[in-house]
Amino acid sequence: MTISKNKETQLRKGVVLYKSTKGIRLEKNIENNNLVSEIKLNEINGYELSPNKKDNSQAMWAIAGFLLAILVWQLSSVPMISIAGSIILVLVSLFLSLDYIFAKTRISLILYINGKDLREEIDDENIDEIREFLKTLKIS
Repeated sequence: MTISKNKETQLRKGVVLYKSTKGIRLEKNIENNNLVSEIKLNEINGYELSPNKKDNSQAMWAIAGFLLAILVWQLSSVPMISIAGSIILVLVSLFLSLDYIFAKTRISLILYINGKDLREEIDDENIDEIREFLKTLKIS
């Protein structure tokens, strides 16, 4: 959501990018503390909107849970424990699998500043406004 026409844009909740006469200013509100970074336009070499990879840890835990469910079912000497334990492990693993499958990929704005990278996650619904804002900066 653009806050005002080509002067500022909201990257995500609590993070706003402003255009000034000499450069850009990035303001973050973290736990009611405003953190400000100012960057001169001539220091910015370029930018990129890049998708982030999903975190694979949930998928690994889901696979481990399914394997443990099979082990509990096969190795338990008490039938009630083997059935109940396996069902619980399968349900948890199924939840982790579905969460991994339906998780959205996040998009990051990467600013290349004199050989260093400044990376900020952005909201998907703001991507068009952010592209328009970056075009007004006239950086490649």
